[in-house]
Amino acid sequence: MTSLSELAARELALVHDATYLNHAASSPLPRRSAEALRNHVADRERLFALYQAGRQDYDTGPLRAKIGRLLGGVLGGWVAFVPTTTDGMAGALNGIDWRAGDNVVVPANEFPGVLYACLNLARRGVTVRQVPVETHVDLDRLADAVDARTRAVAVSHVHWQTGYRISLDRLGRICHPAGPLSIVDAIQSMGQIPVEPASAGIDVIVAGSYKWLMGVAGTAALYTSERALSEIVPDRAGWTSMKTSVHGVPKLEWAAGAGRWHVGGQADPTLIALEPSIDLLLEVGVDRIAARIRALTDRLVDGLPAGLIVHSSLEPAHRSAIVSIGTGDLSRDDRQAAELVANGVIVARRGGGIRVSPHWHNTEADIDRLLEHLSRRS
Repeated sequence: MTSLSELAARELALVHDATYLNHAASSPLPRRSAEALRNHVADRERLFALYQAGRQDYDTGPLRAKIGRLLGGVLGGWVAFVPTTTDGMAGALNGIDWRAGDNVVVPANEFPGVLYACLNLARRGVTVRQVPVETHVDLDRLADAVDARTRAVAVSHVHWQTGYRISLDRLGRICHPAGPLSIVDAIQSMGQIPVEPASAGIDVIVAGSYKWLMGVAGTAALYTSERALSEIVPDRAGWTSMKTSVHGVPKLEWAAGAGRWHVGGQADPTLIALEPSIDLLLEVGVDRIAARIRALTDRLVDGLPAGLIVHSSLEPAHRSAIVSIGTGDLSRDDRQAAELVANGVIVARRGGGIRVSPHWHNTEADIDRLLEHLSRRS
């Protein structure tokens, strides 16, 4: 088995010009993915040759199958691609047959894209129940907000500021067998920890490509359960979402599986860049990635200088690759984060502190460099 350091040197050598600890914002592109994108651009310059070879259309079938493997072994037919995570979340919520008096349950501290998608339902007579959050999302409080008129629970698997991870199994039990649909934003989890929606009974999972999946912006993977397909009608229809061929007589008959979410022409450049990145993640293995990240974040937490606090949960069941640290003074955290970035240690100021988010390719030396700079300023 190739060591992670060898793989990182081959695929992400440019990352080591700096200490990159900001995957919760966006990921550097692996060399194999960048090469695939360059080849695509070259092919577009000589497009006639693709037609001559019969390769003018990019087949997403293999990529959907690989995404399915990353999602715990679901079949590729249950995977589709939408433009963004928010677009997928909003599309799933909008496609529910809402009736006046129905409600949707969402944590009050959710990512704005999730909250706005829920708040927009109010114009259809839907009550938006924002469940208060003191420090981290409490699924018991979410469950208490669910009643017979709740049609959906919208929530992030991993919180974008603190890294708090909810239990998908627990969420699935809250929503099934005949309760609300579970609609999950997994952009901050898929690719860094195991995400298995089918076994947890989750109905919709959406994850953008440019963070932990190590692609570029412009597409998001969407998984839908059989139950979701029976209860959600996409809020838009197009020539790729139908069973009828583009050359056939138009008939409003939805494509099988998740393919009904494909409204029009696909974003080939982003998908072509994503496939080698997914290959890389599968090569490393999600369990191996999670273990590596856990070792690195342990090193960070254990080595923090006096005066710095951890805002993230350290409970094993709720940890993720995102660790929020800080001084308790936001203006001081602002200055410290800016100084770190200026010195080549790439982190982000989010929420109540400084957000650190390493991936599989990071090293102990990266964490030590961060700690060294923090100790100078603490």
